[in-house]
Amino acid sequence: MKSMIKERPSLTLLPMRSTIPVAKSGTDRAETQVYRPFFVCGIITVLTVGCLLGAISLMGIARQGSYTASVWTPYVLAHANSQLFGWVGFFVMGFAMQQHGTTLAKSASFHKIAWWALGSMGTGITLRFAAEPLAQQDASRWLWLGPASASLQIVAVALFLYNIGANRYRKAEPLTWPTAFVFASLGCLLLVSLAEPVVFALSHQPSREASIAFVAQWFTPLRELQFLGFVAMMIFGVAASKFPGCLGFRAADASWGLAAFGLWSSGLIVRVVGWNVYFQSGLMPGMDTWFRFGGVLLALGAGAMTLSLGVFSPVRHANPSQKFIRSAFAWLLIAGALLILEPLHLRAIGAPFSHAYTGAIRHAVTVGFISQMIVAVGYHLVTKMLMLDERKVPALWSVFILLNVGNAARVGLEIITDLNRSAFAPMGWTGFVELLGLGIWATVMLRFLLRRSQTYAATC
Repeated sequence: MKSMIKERPSLTLLPMRSTIPVAKSGTDRAETQVYRPFFVCGIITVLTVGCLLGAISLMGIARQGSYTASVWTPYVLAHANSQLFGWVGFFVMGFAMQQHGTTLAKSASFHKIAWWALGSMGTGITLRFAAEPLAQQDASRWLWLGPASASLQIVAVALFLYNIGANRYRKAEPLTWPTAFVFASLGCLLLVSLAEPVVFALSHQPSREASIAFVAQWFTPLRELQFLGFVAMMIFGVAASKFPGCLGFRAADASWGLAAFGLWSSGLIVRVVGWNVYFQSGLMPGMDTWFRFGGVLLALGAGAMTLSLGVFSPVRHANPSQKFIRSAFAWLLIAGALLILEPLHLRAIGAPFSHAYTGAIRHAVTVGFISQMIVAVGYHLVTKMLMLDERKVPALWSVFILLNVGNAARVGLEIITDLNRSAFAPMGWTGFVELLGLGIWATVMLRFLLRRSQTYAATC
């Protein structure tokens, strides 16, 4: 790693411009710290309209004892959008552009486009937060605001994809198998982004019954494409390529990895199609076969990916991020088990569908798996870029405990609410436990991100 370190001049706060080293031509790689402002915006998002808004909404739902309480629906929808495009989106964009970088010849264009992508996404998230409650209050006056905010997010995604495509620094290296996950992930990102304006308009129709029917039919497959398609597959691709060299894990096994890609992608497709078959039947018994089979394929895919990465195997060297990574994949496996056991739960409560059980599965994935992966990889990248000794930085055990205790309580209590309504009351507090954990992590991260760095390390 020492051989990869270069001295660089002092950086200004949140730099997004490259410091040009001595180079032979414009095709050489330009140095950059483009990740900083994106990570900062991701942190701001999760602490405000992301996790905070989610925690407040959960408390409101718990007090009303209903997952479909209309007064909280706009805030739940705004929370989902900000978590996807802000908490996850900002970190994915910053990480990807930092890893791929750009050439000296394209550096000015690269950084200008990065700034526009950042501003467009931030504005879109902010307007979406306002659009949800306003459109429910007076759709005739405020409906346009939702598609407008979604259009800004589409612009941000398009600029990001252009930057990591046309403006990226390219090496003469063949593509490796983990890129299959990355390309599939980016395809899902583009698809769900393009769908957002239509989704908003059809979920805020003049007829309340029509809006409810649309949400009931299409939000389940939409969430699957968002979090299991875009986010999970991006994590799988990055993990397979970066864990061995950067985080001390063994090399990923290609056979298990390709098996995971086949199982996960086919499971996602089968589950999305299967849900529509099941819904169109009126949730009739026996018509959920393909939907359930998709869940089994996803669970098997999660197991195959865990075996490929070997996250529970011995590591070459220890660092604070590894415990979050192992916990994240444990939650992914738990989510897979919940998918398989869902028919038994529904049979026990005598219902064809459960908001509580579906929400528990989704939370196991979004907080248990996705958020802990962001915490882990984000912390590792920042400490490496600033050349901090990982043996001396905070181990973040309080963050680890709070996130996992909060998530376990949320998942468990949410399932129990199907059986005993008294579980609503304690469940309402679990979001604030998770928020406290993220707040501690954010404090440490911002302390590092906002400092003036004197050195630059090659990304890892």
